[in-house]
Amino acid sequence: MSSYKGKRWYFFPALAVGILVLVLVVKLRSHPPLELQSEPSKLVEVTPLKQVPVIAQIDAFGRVSPKIQWQLLPEVGGRVVYKHPDLAVGKILPKDTLLLAIDPLDYQIRLAQAQADRKALEGQLAGKELQLKNLQLSIQIETDRYQLVKSDLKRKETLRKQNLISQSELDGEKQNLLAQQQKLQELDNSLNLMPNETDILKAQLQQAIAREEEAKSQLAKTEIRQPFEGRVAEVNVENNQVVSPQQVLARINGIEMMEVEAQVSLADVMTLMKTVNQPKAEIGQLPRAEALGLTAEITLKGATYAFSWPAAINRIGETVDPTLATVSVVLQVEQEYRELKIGQSPPLVNGMFVSARIKGGERNYWMVPERALHGDKLYIMNQDNRLQLVDVQVLFRQEGQAAVDGELVEGMQLVLTDLIPAVNGMALRTQPSDPKEGMQP
Repeated sequence: MSSYKGKRWYFFPALAVGILVLVLVVKLRSHPPLELQSEPSKLVEVTPLKQVPVIAQIDAFGRVSPKIQWQLLPEVGGRVVYKHPDLAVGKILPKDTLLLAIDPLDYQIRLAQAQADRKALEGQLAGKELQLKNLQLSIQIETDRYQLVKSDLKRKETLRKQNLISQSELDGEKQNLLAQQQKLQELDNSLNLMPNETDILKAQLQQAIAREEEAKSQLAKTEIRQPFEGRVAEVNVENNQVVSPQQVLARINGIEMMEVEAQVSLADVMTLMKTVNQPKAEIGQLPRAEALGLTAEITLKGATYAFSWPAAINRIGETVDPTLATVSVVLQVEQEYRELKIGQSPPLVNGMFVSARIKGGERNYWMVPERALHGDKLYIMNQDNRLQLVDVQVLFRQEGQAAVDGELVEGMQLVLTDLIPAVNGMALRTQPSDPKEGMQP
């Protein structure tokens, strides 16, 4: 019993020594060396951001059409007695060329009749003037005669009182006086009617003159001449054909001034309007498209050729296409056929499909490559070599670059590399940018 108790007391000191040794081993054990890991960074290509002067421009398409399109509509009818041999589709005819002649016989007869009426009325009017002079002279003579008869009556009345003449002789003299008064009254009535008759003849003469002028005009319209230099586009008449007034006999297009109606989106129009200076217009003067300072050119392109012509902004359409949300911009091109060089530059003709480039004013813009634009954001590497996402607004695009606006500062490092994913604040490191990657448009 005593032996068992003595062993039990040895157990506890041994346990305490073991625990102490275990603690000392744990405390005094050496740790493996710690390795510091650096934050990973993305290799990117950057270029400095700067503003550059740029001329905003937009591209559109349209078809060429002549500014002047003339329809040959005769104002008189009749049989065609002459047709110009070159009045055929595609022919170019000079100004004042006699295109058609209509049989003038009926109109010559009308003119002769009108001239005869005029001369007859002129003769009647001259007779009226002579009649007026004769009537005035007759009135003067009859007035003098009336005074003589009146004097005779007074003398006979005196003789009758003296019983030197009979009563019947006195009554006869009174009848002579009354007859003379009646004759004077008739002459006065004729004189009073003379101005009205003269006015009627003058009015009839004016009508005759008008009919004569109308006959002359209709006779002149039997010959139809071309009012400008142009190309024949359509012919609907032949020799000996009977034509009626206002019948479309031919169509001729001008060749010196051509137009292109280009369809431009509303967004592009607003972009151009922001780049032009407000024109100085006089008080009360309406705005004009020519005063906006826009320039343009049209180009005819093919697989192996390209020809360009300078153009001017003539007008802007008044309506918007509801389907395409575009507005028409009419460009005007002046060409001189006599100066065309065969084989070097073709003429602009009706229906030709061309491209149009319209340019606005020069302004400074932040221009960035298209590949650096990520929706409405730009990737910027800040001074701490970390990624910063900057919101921008795209103003317009041209030639692989975009003009943007936003909170940008000259010299910012624009990231050209597409980062996936792009986390704001992520670490970046740079590589030299391509020297061909310029910021000029």
